[in-house]
Amino acid sequence: MRKLIFGILVSGIAVYFLSKNFDIKEFERLEGKINWWIFPLLFLSNLWAFVPFSIRWYHLLEKKISFSQSFTTSIIGVGLNMVLPARGGDLVRLIMNKRDTELPLTHLFSRIFLEKVMDLGSVVIIGASALFFMGLGQSKNLNLLLISTLVISGMIVGLVLVRYFLETLRGIAKKGFALIGKHKLYEDKLDHHLVEFSSFLKGDKLLKPVLYSIPTWIFGYAISYYLAGLLIGMPILFPEALLFMFLGGMGVAIPSAPSGIGVFHAAIISGFIIVGRDPGEGLVYATVVHLTQFIITTSLALVAYLYWRLTHKNQTK
Repeated sequence: MRKLIFGILVSGIAVYFLSKNFDIKEFERLEGKINWWIFPLLFLSNLWAFVPFSIRWYHLLEKKISFSQSFTTSIIGVGLNMVLPARGGDLVRLIMNKRDTELPLTHLFSRIFLEKVMDLGSVVIIGASALFFMGLGQSKNLNLLLISTLVISGMIVGLVLVRYFLETLRGIAKKGFALIGKHKLYEDKLDHHLVEFSSFLKGDKLLKPVLYSIPTWIFGYAISYYLAGLLIGMPILFPEALLFMFLGGMGVAIPSAPSGIGVFHAAIISGFIIVGRDPGEGLVYATVVHLTQFIITTSLALVAYLYWRLTHKNQTK
């Protein structure tokens, strides 16, 4: 409950500053400019994004579920993330997959953690590459690139430590938690995750999920960002769509209200400022991206949930 309240507070502050600095009349620029024929393409691009996403999850679970189950529960999880606090949709996805496979939750939690590491690494690499491609990798944007590099480096170092120095890492963790009186917490709740995680990093189990990570973002979500601009008569370059996707992804990583309202908009506006576009346009664009993704993903989640219920009802007969 405290996390939810804190998240709502963060979003409230972001919305307050946005409302103070941007005129609501900015939205008048949409009048007569909406290309409704783009919306079906936007819908399909969001649906298509779940294909590589689901294939990756299918391989992360080592094919213990069918692709159909992976696809259905992935849509439900992402859709519920738009309305539930603290990425609650991911937890629902794990519970549904546990029911489908009887895999222990510890196994599933280690995989969802690895999925998030892959997503973070992918968007950081894509965002940094987009900055350099557009010739923005200097001066005021150096801090953003430095942070991106540090994030990637930190993740690589962490994975190497877990992969090759597991026992040393476990020993340090046990001593550290013992010093703060939380030894039992580590032994009961965390140690098995570390072992599971290290086990998965060995061999070729990790290769296919990694290979599907960047295509999930470039050929999935980025296309949706690009089409959202066309929808409202505000064309953007595809490299700009990649940058906005990166900033939007980093923005919703900040604890906030469900679906990242406020912080997402602020992140996209910063992207418009970086590329030298009107920040007022950025507010309009961010609102349209956020609203269309909310409508499309929650609608898809509802259909996927009804399908999931129907298939499980037939299995129990």
